[in-house]
Amino acid sequence: MTKEEFNAKLKELNISIKDFSIIADIPYSTINNWGFKTNDKIIPVPKWITPFLEHYEKSRKYDYLMKELSKVAKTLEKK
Repeated sequence: MTKEEFNAKLKELNISIKDFSIIADIPYSTINNWGFKTNDKIIPVPKWITPFLEHYEKSRKYDYLMKELSKVAKTLEKK
């Protein structure tokens, strides 16, 4: 994943870099360094970020689904 792809995925998930740094427990400055060149090498986005974001997205969808199912169940219980 490139830094541009990382930023695009965060935007798609509606997460700021600051929020991501808190969720993933990574210093904000570390995240900002990804994609920049140091000692003639580009600091890559770590490989674990892609599956982390995929699972985060699935988790949010699951939480939403469970919330909606809970609402329906409560409505049915009242009838």
